Amino acid sequence: MSFEYWYMFPVSVVIAILANSSGFSGGVLFQPIYNLLMNIPIQNAVATGIATETVGMTSGAIRYLWYKMVELPICFTMIMLTIPGVVAGNHALLVVNGDLLKLVLGIIMMGIATMQLVSALKRSFGTRENIPIEDIYRYMWIPPIGGFFSSSTGTGICELAQPVLEKGLNVKTKRANATAILVEATADWVITIWNLHAGLIMWELWIFTGTGVIVGGQIGPYLSKYLPEKIIKICFSISIIIIGIFYIVKGIKWLAG
Repeated sequence: MSFEYWYMFPVSVVIAILANSSGFSGGVLFQPIYNLLMNIPIQNAVATGIATETVGMTSGAIRYLWYKMVELPICFTMIMLTIPGVVAGNHALLVVNGDLLKLVLGIIMMGIATMQLVSALKRSFGTRENIPIEDIYRYMWIPPIGGFFSSSTGTGICELAQPVLEKGLNVKTKRANATAILVEATADWVITIWNLHAGLIMWELWIFTGTGVIVGGQIGPYLSKYLPEKIIKICFSISIIIIGIFYIVKGIKWLAG
């Protein structure tokens, strides 16, 4: 086994802690690191980032299930709605320019994250739990979009699912985070199986990042129990805004070039 990427183990632990405590997908941080800093081709960067995220979000989801913080009926419905988007996104990854997809996703993310940040500063948080399943019906069109962008860019499910849960359905912030993470984790397994079949995952890198996020995935939910909702929501919003800006810049450079 090569130890070329050993340094990614501690990096992965930190990313998984941030993602699983704040409710965003770790792929938004892994993919730029792989693609920009490590010069890994975009398809391999996306596939390896999602494979890393899969085990990290699964680790966090298991912890949140143990804490009974997941809105299970809503979660299962969102998973079923996400899968068709995942299938379409896997095809788009191979035929559509990734920077164009990131430009579109970056604009969407910037708008959502800005609204989330404003509501956090106003101390506007979700208040409900045990949400009736029919409440999700008016938002049924959003999970497939999240699945599409997650499988084609490495980002999207958590970033769209969490605001739907908290702002749309008024679910408590921490429960919204936990539910979005389980939706992400489940869909990521579908994406990763597809990428495994396509041979896009860099296992020599994943062995360090995958083990790191499993550890961080257990620590993040534990820390979330003790963090104020305002801090969690601000961390989520700022992280998504930064990545949104990065995606928009990449997309504009591609259009200009």
